[in-house]
Amino acid sequence: MEHGLSAQRHMAIEKTTKENLSHGEIVKADVTVAKNYLSEKEMSYLQRIVSLYLDYAELQAERRIPMSMEDWAKRLNGFLEFNGNELLMGSGKVSAEQAKLHAETEFEKYRIVQDRLFMSDYDKYLLELEHQAEQSEV
Repeated sequence: MEHGLSAQRHMAIEKTTKENLSHGEIVKADVTVAKNYLSEKEMSYLQRIVSLYLDYAELQAERRIPMSMEDWAKRLNGFLEFNGNELLMGSGKVSAEQAKLHAETEFEKYRIVQDRLFMSDYDKYLLELEHQAEQSEV
């Protein structure tokens, strides 16, 4: 499990929930959302490839071509291969539950550091007042 290490800056998380963006804090809910670990470039690629496939699926539906779930799985694999993507065969090496547990365990380690470094709005205000007082003395 490459991503989600507590020693990395922001646990290697690129995005957080909206409520926490202003403070830059990572919360437990952030660490179990896989797309939060994607870079802007990776996220852009994911959005484009999904959009392309959904457009294809919509065209198939408009043409009233009946498709089973097995057909869709085969077509999706073909589509991904055609676009130069590797396929994940089987269920992978790490289960979703294992990944979630790992991310949450790493978060608990990271949270200690994050809480120690956190500066509240009140602390920032006091720091600004100190800075203003120093400036007025000069």
